[in-house]
Amino acid sequence: MMRILILIIMLLPCSLGMYASAIDSLLSVLDKTIVMRRQYEEEKERYISLIKDELKQGRLTDMERYLIQNRLFAEYNSYISDSALHYINENILIATRLNNRQWINSSILNKVHILNTSGLFVEAMELLKSLPRNTLEGENIVDYYVCFENLYLYQAEYATDRNYVNNYLRIANLYRDSIISLVPEDTYRYVVVHAPQLIDQGKSQEAICLLKNFLPRLKSNTREYAVATSILAFAYHVVGNKQKEMEARISSAIADIRAVVKENYSLCALAELLYGMGDLERANHYIKISMEDANYYTTRLRSSQNSKMLPLIDRAYQQEKEIQQQRQRMFITGICILSVFLLLTVLCVLWQMKKLSYARKKVVAANSQLSILNSELKKLNNSQHEANERLLHTNQTLTEANHIKEEYLGRFLSLSSSYISKMEEYRRILNKQAAAGKLEELYRTLKSDRFINQELKEFYHNFDVSFLKIFPNFVEEFNRLLPVEEQLHPKNEELLVTELRIFALIRLGITDSARIAEFLRYSITTIYTYRSKLKNKSLCKEDFEERVMKITSF
Repeated sequence: MMRILILIIMLLPCSLGMYASAIDSLLSVLDKTIVMRRQYEEEKERYISLIKDELKQGRLTDMERYLIQNRLFAEYNSYISDSALHYINENILIATRLNNRQWINSSILNKVHILNTSGLFVEAMELLKSLPRNTLEGENIVDYYVCFENLYLYQAEYATDRNYVNNYLRIANLYRDSIISLVPEDTYRYVVVHAPQLIDQGKSQEAICLLKNFLPRLKSNTREYAVATSILAFAYHVVGNKQKEMEARISSAIADIRAVVKENYSLCALAELLYGMGDLERANHYIKISMEDANYYTTRLRSSQNSKMLPLIDRAYQQEKEIQQQRQRMFITGICILSVFLLLTVLCVLWQMKKLSYARKKVVAANSQLSILNSELKKLNNSQHEANERLLHTNQTLTEANHIKEEYLGRFLSLSSSYISKMEEYRRILNKQAAAGKLEELYRTLKSDRFINQELKEFYHNFDVSFLKIFPNFVEEFNRLLPVEEQLHPKNEELLVTELRIFALIRLGITDSARIAEFLRYSITTIYTYRSKLKNKSLCKEDFEERVMKITSF
């Protein structure tokens, strides 16, 4: 049992993924089919126009006109109810004129079908009662019972009182019994009448088997396929199989659109299912199309069913859109704030570059003055040798300072350019996350200090490289001031350890502990501790830092 339980837990995510994949695939097909529905309607209109052209031919007999109008009725039957009624009324006149009782009965039954689907139940009942029962024969008898079954079934769908609904369904089932007794078991009419009867009797699994076995015999772009899959969806609903119900309902909606069936129910039912699943955008889109089809066909029954769901779905959809708009406003506000920070950063970098440029000009001016001073000093007597020695030392110090500043200026310009590029890339990442609506990912990115840590690591590495380029023997000379057991040797890929970096800054003239702490991201106490500790361990405690300052650069 434990192994079976573990296996079920392992397979559960896979099954859920397959479920979502199958539904998404079918919904994608439905969406593409909806996009093409105007093309399907145009094809149907072209075919109807060809039939109408036959009707326009002169010298047609009443029989020929009757048969052509019957074809037009078949095309308009589930497409436009007013046109279907027009042609069936024309056929009733022809059948009456010819005194053809079978044609009269057949045409009246077709008219009852249109009245049923249009929600005109009283008029349909009156027409059915006007038919002499003893004049019906063959298919007309079956159609007669089907009209009664549909009449009570549609009234059950339209009614709101449960007592009326149960009574209508009971009468509809009686007519189903009559139909089943008259039609062969392997026919479409038998299946679509017997399957709902099995569902009402609590035999939904038998109904599912009956429908699944018969479906391969139907074309997937026909009204018959749409009706059969709609009944199948209801059967799956009764047994509680949500996945199969959804798949059957989508298949039915696709068939309705491809067959240009405006008197449909599956799209409305599918919108209700998607509303329950939280897919409000699709639900809102589908219910509006279903309402449009119902109005196009002019059916009160489907319009009533759509009117119950449309306000609920539309209200929920509008609320969802308002929430999305609020999120977008939050994203835009966040982006604006980040843009301000980025602008301030760029301005700060430009200000620092301006300061560096000013410092460089001062160094150049100092060098110029030094050159003039050197030319004048060359004219002095050998007796001023001591003064020359001091001047030579000063010149060396300034040259060294100039070299240091030039080296670090080049590094700073390169780092500034690199930093601006990285900030631009960082801004793009944040912008993409904001535009895609990934709010949680955006918040995680903003809270993360990974970017700062990477930049600090690269900054310190650049500092070490630049410093050792100017003072290549600094580590060796510094360790000579310490006992062997206390000497500092960087490990792995490190160039300078923290203690060496502190005294590297001191060698560059930054002696204030507060500035060193700010540079290395340590507390002032930590910097002071490092300085005192190394001074006490050194071989020259009295003038340790002075000796560090005497380490030459080149």
